[in-house]
Amino acid sequence: MKIDRVQSDKFKFGNVGVSTAAYLEENVFLNKALVDASFDIPFICLANNKIERQERIRRVGVNYSLAFLSPFITIPITNRLAMKYIGKLTPKIFAKESNLIELSNKYLTDANVFKKRLEILSKEKQTDYSKIINTYNGDYNAVRKRLVNAKNAVLSFDLLFSSGSISAMAFCNNALTKKKSNMDGYSAEFELADKGLVEKRAAKYKKTEPLRKGIIASAIILLAMLPLGIKKGLNSPNIKGLSGFIKKNANMFDYTNGIFMKRLPFFLFMLLAYSGIALASRNKTELKNNLLSGSVATTVFFGGDIIINSILAKVSDKFLGTEILDKNAPKTFMNKIIPRTIPIKNLKGKSKSIAALNFFINLATLASVVGYGTPYLMNKIIRKDVEMDSKNYKQNNIYNSCNYGIFKDFELVKNNNKEFHPT
Repeated sequence: MKIDRVQSDKFKFGNVGVSTAAYLEENVFLNKALVDASFDIPFICLANNKIERQERIRRVGVNYSLAFLSPFITIPITNRLAMKYIGKLTPKIFAKESNLIELSNKYLTDANVFKKRLEILSKEKQTDYSKIINTYNGDYNAVRKRLVNAKNAVLSFDLLFSSGSISAMAFCNNALTKKKSNMDGYSAEFELADKGLVEKRAAKYKKTEPLRKGIIASAIILLAMLPLGIKKGLNSPNIKGLSGFIKKNANMFDYTNGIFMKRLPFFLFMLLAYSGIALASRNKTELKNNLLSGSVATTVFFGGDIIINSILAKVSDKFLGTEILDKNAPKTFMNKIIPRTIPIKNLKGKSKSIAALNFFINLATLASVVGYGTPYLMNKIIRKDVEMDSKNYKQNNIYNSCNYGIFKDFELVKNNNKEFHPT
């Protein structure tokens, strides 16, 4: 049994396109960055004014910094720090034995399983882990528990840092716009409505801003505590109930190659990130748009891309003679509705090439339909809401001006002690 890791020889597929598709398909974080690109480019280009475009650029910049810097810089460093200071398993930050943190959670359910897998891993990675075991007098269970601590510390930090960064950027964007424009309200409306209307539409949301910040901060902290539950389940002797469920599914919280977040924790992180963006909304229109963009992006990436890929694989198998659909997948209800496909890296020959082509067709479909469709719809919602509120705002101003004039005339007559006879 091989550990879930992309080996160096896996990149010799025959052409760059196939190897790139296989790599991106497995590494969710980079895959998501490309899907985001299909949305973010038109998202920036279709901004309603210069200030909103600057906000969107800052938001996208944070997303891409996380997507590319986190797996290649932040997480590798965090792994080594966790192995030394949390797990206390390595004497130095750059010790070769730090790669032990890449061991899947499915081998950390008990000491015997861990011991057997460690022997195999030593040969695969050509790393001697006996120093770590000897440090704890040959107690494999003690080492196992410390490794669980280190792995879950990394996951906790990553969830906190990633979702916190995106949510914080949303609120920082608001503050930067306020400082630059000296206006409260949704930046998309700055050139579509009077300043008074823009600030009036934002008044109610401005009052609740501290509460909304507290809600998202609490939610992110709770998410960062999720690894504590994983730790408790892995260390529990029970093999049934909640502990048994965690033992069986804890590998869903592994990192591919020790650095790329898996789909489930990535979904939870994105759910909190998009929630933070929605809670930073400055009026009802921005809230609708943030909920729309977040829902579409989440649905597309965590469902839409799978559906499209499954359909393309089914068509390829039927008309091109490929074998992309996984015929050995469990016969579950969901697998019957959306047939599961074999990962590109596990395919061969014609099937691998067609599957790689399907992958890029999938991306192009998302870019054309979602990338341009969603920003276009968002702008229509903005203009419709502003137009409707502008009419009401002008009517109220006319009404208030008339009432104010009558009131002033009455006061003038009263002050002059004259009898007022309305015509």
